[in-house]
Amino acid sequence: MGIDNIPLPGFLYQQFFGNKLVDIKVRSGPGLEKKDSGISFLGGNEKRITFIFNDSQNKFVGDAQATLLFKLLTACDLTVKDVAFVNFFHNDSITYRELVKWLQPAKVLIFGIMAHELDLPFTIPFFQTQNFGEQLYLISPSVEELQLNEEQRKQLWACLQKMFNILKQK
Repeated sequence: MGIDNIPLPGFLYQQFFGNKLVDIKVRSGPGLEKKDSGISFLGGNEKRITFIFNDSQNKFVGDAQATLLFKLLTACDLTVKDVAFVNFFHNDSITYRELVKWLQPAKVLIFGIMAHELDLPFTIPFFQTQNFGEQLYLISPSVEELQLNEEQRKQLWACLQKMFNILKQK
């Protein structure tokens, strides 16, 4: 057994991590049970906000992507319980219709995937929101591109402030 595989008793997690870990419990209900939806996702989807990205290396989200995505959640006063992280790569042929049917999102943030890949009947430039049906869509460059480009992160933040009614700090 290596040092990376030492089992820890549950009470130590609180001492080590404080309130930095989130307890994710999947609740039963329409669109929230991973096995029934046909869409695998991470999160509780309580506020019906879907983050879609494309990661061929990880089932849900890798460490590099998680860092930026969790910063976005924190800045928008959200937690993993509030959202559904959907990895497009591991949800073959997913369309916006399936997202709406199973996850019932109010807001959909799309990273590095073009509108036509989700079978959306419109195209929009990066960092512009689009109402369609009962959803608000935002398309952005990939998480990897955002990590490398500060100007794009600023543009994304400006869109998120409008999308989530976040007051700008002076």
